[in-house]
Amino acid sequence: MKRKLVLTMIALGCLHTVLAQQYRWNVGVDYFFDNTEYDGSSYIDSETMNGVWLNPLGRIVWDGRHSVNAGVNLLKIPGMDKALDKVDVTMYYQYKAPKILFRAGAFPRKEVLGDYNNFFFKDSVNHFIPLIQGVFVRLGDERTYATAWFDRTGYATPDKREHFFVGLSGKASKGIFFADFQSYMFHYSNTRPPTKGVGVSENLQLQASAGVQIENRKGLAATLAAGTLIGYERDRRSEMPLLHKPVGFIARGDIEYCGLGTKNLLYAGAPRMKLFDRFGGDLYWGTPFLQSRFYLENEWYVRIIESDRVNARFNCNLHFTEGKLLFQQMLTVSANIGTLNESVHKGLIFPWKRLFK
Repeated sequence: MKRKLVLTMIALGCLHTVLAQQYRWNVGVDYFFDNTEYDGSSYIDSETMNGVWLNPLGRIVWDGRHSVNAGVNLLKIPGMDKALDKVDVTMYYQYKAPKILFRAGAFPRKEVLGDYNNFFFKDSVNHFIPLIQGVFVRLGDERTYATAWFDRTGYATPDKREHFFVGLSGKASKGIFFADFQSYMFHYSNTRPPTKGVGVSENLQLQASAGVQIENRKGLAATLAAGTLIGYERDRRSEMPLLHKPVGFIARGDIEYCGLGTKNLLYAGAPRMKLFDRFGGDLYWGTPFLQSRFYLENEWYVRIIESDRVNARFNCNLHFTEGKLLFQQMLTVSANIGTLNESVHKGLIFPWKRLFK
């Protein structure tokens, strides 16, 4: 009798667990068109980056906070002969509470590292390498938080070098005032087994700033901040060692009203990326314009559509460097449908139309 009672309780527990699970799904499309006109630059060539990602994803949720997520990311580059140009896999565990977010696996970078600018990750990285493959944890809310993350970007093989990121960031807010920082260390190692003459290199960056942030219900948002960008670049090869510690001033000035806005990012200080001739983009994932003593990115944009299911944005970016003015135009469109978004569907919103009311 006792045995039957125990078995019955176990069966009821298993049934409760199954019934408590929630099954959700989402299918998303991310399109980007990024045209750069960098003729005359010593640091980067002109190019047009264009592609569309199809991202179906499934999620199993239990206890309201735990979930397992899995999906596939398919990239098609218009004009290429292949049916698919790249295939990635999204697959991660997530724990989400009001002031805790933890992820382990392969998951979208844009969802967790939105506070990192192009000094850390240039546009091509965001377009073609959209996943973190590692661990991320955030404690706190949007106004005050601390994060730590690890991203393994390359595994050592006989013909490929090992490399990975370790990063920390944080923010503290009091009224309209805030202080924040973003940082990472990129470790670029050897092959396995080691290749003779190949050593270990690192690229560390820390950006720290303080300023004010204003946002109201009438569609106005503004940020003004200043601080420093500190670097540590090292090639540890014994026959050709090099160590560089660049320091510079940074300033940010952003303002948006009713979907129309501008973002401004300034660097002035010691030239960076001293090892670029040796390693190029293998060691440096930020914008190559940081090789200059002075760089200003002036971004103008319009949020064409913004809703819980569709977002479209057009950018016209100006780059001031080496005494030249360079241009960039970018269109991004994201659309998704499914049950991942628990909010009530609000329909399409055109923020810029509020200017004409």
